[in-house]
Amino acid sequence: MKKAISAFVIIMTVGIVCGLNSFAQKKFKGVVNYTIAYSGTIDPATAAQQPKLMILSIYENKQKMNIPMGPVNIDIITDGDNKTSTTLLDIMGEKKYYKMTTEEIEKQISESPEPVITYKDETKTVAGYVCKKAEYSVTQDDETSTSVVYYTEELGGEMLNYGGQFNKLKGVALEYVVTTPDGIITTFTATEVKKGKVKDTDFLIPDDYTELTAEEKEQMKQQLNGQE
Repeated sequence: MKKAISAFVIIMTVGIVCGLNSFAQKKFKGVVNYTIAYSGTIDPATAAQQPKLMILSIYENKQKMNIPMGPVNIDIITDGDNKTSTTLLDIMGEKKYYKMTTEEIEKQISESPEPVITYKDETKTVAGYVCKKAEYSVTQDDETSTSVVYYTEELGGEMLNYGGQFNKLKGVALEYVVTTPDGIITTFTATEVKKGKVKDTDFLIPDDYTELTAEEKEQMKQQLNGQE
Protein backbone atom coordinates (compact mmCIF):
# COMPACT_ATOMS: atom_id res chain seq x y z
CA MET A 1 0.00 0.00 0.00
CA LYS A 2 2.82 2.39 0.89
CA LYS A 3 4.55 1.57 -2.39
CA ALA A 4 1.32 2.34 -4.27
CA ILE A 5 0.96 5.69 -2.46
CA SER A 6 4.63 6.54 -3.13
CA ALA A 7 4.24 5.75 -6.83
CA PHE A 8 1.08 7.87 -6.96
CA VAL A 9 2.88 10.82 -5.30
CA ILE A 10 5.80 10.55 -7.74
CA ILE A 11 3.46 10.46 -10.75
CA MET A 12 1.48 13.44 -9.46
CA THR A 13 4.65 15.40 -8.71
CA VAL A 14 6.06 14.76 -12.19
CA GLY A 15 2.71 15.73 -13.69
CA ILE A 16 2.58 19.00 -11.76
CA VAL A 17 6.18 19.90 -12.62
CA CYS A 18 5.63 19.13 -16.30
CA GLY A 19 2.45 21.15 -16.21
CA LEU A 20 4.22 24.12 -14.65
CA ASN A 21 7.06 23.88 -17.17
CA SER A 22 4.56 23.73 -20.00
CA PHE A 23 2.80 26.81 -18.63
CA ALA A 24 6.09 28.67 -18.17
CA GLN A 25 7.13 27.96 -21.76
CA LYS A 26 4.03 29.62 -23.19
CA LYS A 27 5.05 33.03 -24.52
CA PHE A 28 2.89 35.95 -25.55
CA LYS A 29 2.05 36.69 -29.17
CA GLY A 30 0.05 39.81 -29.89
CA VAL A 31 -0.09 43.58 -30.32
CA VAL A 32 -0.01 46.37 -27.74
CA ASN A 33 -1.38 49.78 -28.77
CA TYR A 34 -0.15 52.89 -26.94
CA THR A 35 -1.11 56.55 -26.85
CA ILE A 36 1.61 59.18 -26.51
CA ALA A 37 0.97 62.41 -24.58
CA TYR A 38 3.23 65.43 -24.10
CA SER A 39 3.46 67.96 -21.28
CA GLY A 40 5.98 70.07 -19.42
CA THR A 41 8.04 72.69 -21.24
CA ILE A 42 6.96 71.68 -24.76
CA ASP A 43 4.82 74.33 -26.47
CA PRO A 44 1.35 73.30 -27.80
CA ALA A 45 2.26 73.86 -31.46
CA THR A 46 5.30 71.56 -31.23
CA ALA A 47 3.33 68.96 -29.24
CA ALA A 48 0.64 68.92 -31.93
CA GLN A 49 3.24 67.87 -34.52
CA GLN A 50 4.57 64.93 -32.50
CA PRO A 51 3.43 61.30 -32.99
CA LYS A 52 0.44 60.31 -30.85
CA LEU A 53 0.42 56.52 -31.28
CA MET A 54 2.84 53.61 -30.91
CA ILE A 55 2.29 49.99 -31.88
CA LEU A 56 4.30 47.18 -30.28
CA SER A 57 4.07 43.74 -31.88
CA ILE A 58 5.36 40.83 -29.78
CA TYR A 59 6.16 37.28 -30.84
CA GLU A 60 7.69 35.43 -27.89
CA ASN A 61 11.11 37.12 -27.44
CA LYS A 62 10.84 39.26 -30.56
CA GLN A 63 9.32 42.71 -30.67
CA LYS A 64 8.65 45.29 -33.37
CA MET A 65 8.06 48.88 -32.35
CA ASN A 66 6.32 51.19 -34.80
CA ILE A 67 5.59 54.90 -34.38
CA PRO A 68 3.66 56.33 -37.37
CA MET A 69 5.03 59.76 -38.29
CA GLY A 70 3.20 60.78 -41.45
CA PRO A 71 5.47 60.36 -44.50
CA VAL A 72 8.14 58.74 -42.32
CA ASN A 73 7.67 55.25 -40.94
CA ILE A 74 10.21 53.54 -38.67
CA ASP A 75 10.05 49.95 -37.43
CA ILE A 76 12.59 48.76 -34.87
CA ILE A 77 12.78 44.98 -34.61
CA THR A 78 14.71 43.32 -31.78
CA ASP A 79 15.26 39.60 -31.37
CA GLY A 80 16.05 38.62 -27.79
CA ASP A 81 16.86 35.03 -28.71
CA ASN A 82 19.38 35.81 -31.46
CA LYS A 83 20.37 39.15 -29.85
CA THR A 84 20.07 41.18 -33.04
CA SER A 85 18.30 44.38 -34.04
CA THR A 86 16.95 45.61 -37.38
CA THR A 87 15.68 49.11 -38.18
CA LEU A 88 13.35 49.56 -41.16
CA LEU A 89 13.14 53.08 -42.59
CA ASP A 90 10.41 54.17 -45.00
CA ILE A 91 11.02 57.83 -45.84
CA MET A 92 8.45 59.00 -48.36
CA GLY A 93 8.53 55.65 -50.13
CA GLU A 94 12.30 55.19 -50.04
CA LYS A 95 12.72 51.97 -48.08
CA LYS A 96 16.00 51.11 -46.39
CA TYR A 97 17.12 48.95 -43.48
CA TYR A 98 20.15 48.40 -41.32
CA LYS A 99 21.00 45.57 -38.96
CA MET A 100 22.98 45.45 -35.76
CA THR A 101 24.82 42.27 -34.86
CA THR A 102 25.15 40.90 -31.35
CA GLU A 103 28.72 42.25 -31.23
CA GLU A 104 27.56 45.76 -32.20
CA ILE A 105 24.73 45.72 -29.67
CA GLU A 106 27.00 44.45 -26.91
CA LYS A 107 29.53 47.18 -27.76
CA GLN A 108 26.76 49.79 -27.61
CA ILE A 109 25.57 48.45 -24.25
CA SER A 110 29.11 48.41 -22.84
CA GLU A 111 29.67 52.01 -23.93
CA SER A 112 26.35 53.18 -22.48
CA PRO A 113 25.70 54.01 -18.82
CA GLU A 114 24.57 51.05 -16.73
CA PRO A 115 20.87 51.47 -15.86
CA VAL A 116 19.84 51.44 -12.22
CA ILE A 117 16.47 49.72 -11.88
CA THR A 118 14.60 50.13 -8.60
CA TYR A 119 11.61 47.83 -8.26
CA LYS A 120 8.76 49.11 -6.11
CA ASP A 121 5.88 47.41 -4.29
CA GLU A 122 3.26 49.63 -5.96
CA THR A 123 0.95 48.27 -8.66
CA LYS A 124 -1.37 49.80 -11.23
CA THR A 125 -3.81 48.29 -13.71
CA VAL A 126 -2.99 49.29 -17.29
CA ALA A 127 -4.92 47.95 -20.30
CA GLY A 128 -6.37 45.20 -18.12
CA TYR A 129 -3.02 44.01 -16.70
CA VAL A 130 -1.88 44.48 -13.11
CA CYS A 131 1.52 46.15 -13.54
CA LYS A 132 4.35 46.57 -11.07
CA LYS A 133 6.18 49.86 -10.66
CA ALA A 134 9.86 50.43 -11.35
CA GLU A 135 12.16 53.43 -11.59
CA TYR A 136 14.61 53.14 -14.48
CA SER A 137 17.52 55.56 -14.06
CA VAL A 138 20.46 56.32 -16.34
CA THR A 139 23.27 58.71 -15.41
CA GLN A 140 25.38 60.32 -18.11
CA ASP A 141 27.67 63.36 -17.88
CA ASP A 142 26.68 63.77 -14.20
CA GLU A 143 23.02 64.09 -15.23
CA THR A 144 20.51 61.43 -14.17
CA SER A 145 17.39 60.68 -16.20
CA THR A 146 14.71 58.60 -14.46
CA SER A 147 11.71 56.99 -16.11
CA VAL A 148 8.77 55.78 -14.02
CA VAL A 149 7.66 52.47 -15.50
CA TYR A 150 4.68 50.20 -14.91
CA TYR A 151 5.46 46.77 -16.35
CA THR A 152 3.98 43.29 -16.59
CA GLU A 153 5.79 39.98 -16.82
CA GLU A 154 2.77 38.36 -18.52
CA LEU A 155 3.77 39.65 -21.97
CA GLY A 156 7.53 39.08 -21.80
CA GLY A 157 10.64 39.47 -19.73
CA GLU A 158 14.25 40.59 -19.80
CA MET A 159 15.11 38.77 -23.03
CA LEU A 160 12.36 40.66 -24.87
CA ASN A 161 13.92 43.96 -23.73
CA TYR A 162 17.44 43.02 -24.87
CA GLY A 163 19.27 46.03 -26.28
CA GLY A 164 16.14 48.19 -26.20
CA GLN A 165 14.97 51.28 -24.37
CA PHE A 166 14.49 49.35 -21.13
CA ASN A 167 17.36 46.90 -21.40
CA LYS A 168 17.41 44.50 -18.40
CA LEU A 169 13.88 45.41 -17.23
CA LYS A 170 12.15 42.15 -16.27
CA GLY A 171 8.81 42.89 -17.95
CA VAL A 172 7.00 44.77 -20.72
CA ALA A 173 6.39 48.44 -19.95
CA LEU A 174 2.68 49.22 -20.42
CA GLU A 175 2.97 52.74 -19.06
CA TYR A 176 6.05 54.89 -18.71
CA VAL A 177 6.99 58.53 -18.39
CA VAL A 178 10.16 59.93 -19.95
CA THR A 179 11.38 63.40 -18.91
CA THR A 180 14.12 65.14 -20.92
CA PRO A 181 16.72 67.38 -19.23
CA ASP A 182 14.94 70.44 -20.65
CA GLY A 183 11.67 69.47 -18.97
CA ILE A 184 9.65 67.86 -21.80
CA ILE A 185 7.51 65.04 -20.38
CA THR A 186 6.38 62.23 -22.68
CA THR A 187 3.89 59.65 -21.39
CA PHE A 188 3.35 56.32 -23.14
CA THR A 189 0.19 54.46 -22.06
CA ALA A 190 -1.03 51.11 -23.35
CA THR A 191 -4.71 51.31 -24.22
CA GLU A 192 -5.28 47.85 -25.69
CA VAL A 193 -3.57 44.45 -25.72
CA LYS A 194 -4.69 42.15 -28.53
CA LYS A 195 -3.61 38.52 -28.31
CA GLY A 196 -2.75 36.57 -31.46
CA LYS A 197 -2.70 37.77 -35.08
CA VAL A 198 1.09 38.07 -35.03
CA LYS A 199 3.30 35.70 -37.03
CA ASP A 200 7.00 34.97 -36.95
CA THR A 201 7.22 36.20 -40.57
CA ASP A 202 6.05 39.66 -39.46
CA PHE A 203 9.57 40.20 -38.12
CA LEU A 204 11.37 39.50 -41.39
CA ILE A 205 12.80 42.23 -43.63
CA PRO A 206 10.35 42.94 -46.50
CA ASP A 207 11.64 42.25 -50.01
CA ASP A 208 11.21 45.87 -51.12
CA TYR A 209 13.73 47.18 -48.56
CA THR A 210 17.41 47.58 -49.44
CA GLU A 211 20.28 47.58 -46.95
CA LEU A 212 22.05 50.80 -46.09
CA THR A 213 25.67 51.01 -47.12
CA ALA A 214 28.31 51.24 -44.40
CA GLU A 215 28.61 54.97 -45.05
CA GLU A 216 24.83 55.52 -44.93
CA LYS A 217 24.63 53.48 -41.75
CA GLU A 218 27.33 55.58 -40.08
CA GLN A 219 25.56 58.79 -41.12
CA MET A 220 22.31 57.45 -39.68
CA LYS A 221 24.01 56.54 -36.38
CA GLN A 222 25.45 60.05 -36.13
CA GLN A 223 22.05 61.60 -36.77
CA LEU A 224 20.45 59.40 -34.11
CA ASN A 225 23.19 60.43 -31.67
CA GLY A 226 22.59 64.10 -32.47
CA GLN A 227 25.93 64.58 -34.14
CA GLU A 228 26.66 66.70 -37.19
